[in-house]
Amino acid sequence: MKNNIRYLEAYIPWLLLLLAFDIFTAILLWLSDVRIFQSLFVLLILTTVILFSFISFVLAGKERKKEDAYQAFVLNPEKNTELELLRLCSRAERERVKEIAEAFYKRQAETEKVKSLLSEYEEYVEMWAHEIKSPLSLLSLVLKNQNENLSKITAFKLDYAKSQIQENVSQILFYYRVKSDKKDFLFEDIDLRESIYEVLENFRPLLEEKNFKVKKDDICGTIYTDYRSLEFIISQIIANAVKYSTENPMLSISTGKDGNRRVLAIRDNGCGVKACDLPHVFEKGFTGDSGDTRKKSTGMGLYLVKQLADPLKIDIEVKSEFMNGFEILLKFV
Repeated sequence: MKNNIRYLEAYIPWLLLLLAFDIFTAILLWLSDVRIFQSLFVLLILTTVILFSFISFVLAGKERKKEDAYQAFVLNPEKNTELELLRLCSRAERERVKEIAEAFYKRQAETEKVKSLLSEYEEYVEMWAHEIKSPLSLLSLVLKNQNENLSKITAFKLDYAKSQIQENVSQILFYYRVKSDKKDFLFEDIDLRESIYEVLENFRPLLEEKNFKVKKDDICGTIYTDYRSLEFIISQIIANAVKYSTENPMLSISTGKDGNRRVLAIRDNGCGVKACDLPHVFEKGFTGDSGDTRKKSTGMGLYLVKQLADPLKIDIEVKSEFMNGFEILLKFV
């Protein structure tokens, strides 16, 4: 109904013109024969209104079909929808429609090409990330078997390099995962204590080298979530604590309850984040200005944590005081 009124509004000037012509004709009738003026004037006005309504109804219907054809072409720019639109257009409009169609086809071809290249690139990155696991596994085996033949500092440097590569590879894989349309989450009951202890074991050489004091306060509880994602989230938080540690570093991990929700709290006593930077810590590429170490960071760790936590329905709360530690709370459903 609203569309019909909108179409009819375009023809109102023509109705006014016809009515003005009727008035002029009526004046001539009145001057020629006053006796038949009244009956003919009413008939003239009525005929004009009926004729205008009929023509307007036909034209509005045609415009409505043309608009529907245009919407169909915009949503699905192909030859069939283009031909249907051209059939409903006037001769003057057809050239413009053809120009628009050519522009659509060109942009469509460019988009498909970009999608194809992006898909190939994503497949290559994913393949590379999986392939590099083999040399990393070999490196781990060599370090384990040759640990006694290597000096302590050499063994640490190699182990540190291996850990950094593994972290970067994990970030690549999970970045691809959060950007993918398909989320291959596998939900299951997970023991928080077991999961945290496994992540801490992976970080053990680095935590020991940095002289971290790790405090584990009554870690308990079972949550229902994706194991790989949870392990990655905890790993990124601990990696941040190591990266931004100061003298006498400390890492505190505890669990608790917030109503019916299980809460995991991870706190460090590192350089922390300035109050003005705190609302932005989960933004992509954000590093803040809290010292040289943070400036050299990629700003991807906590961004990926947030991107994974949202679809898993894990709420995140952060607390920090500049140069006085950083705390992150994970609240599970």
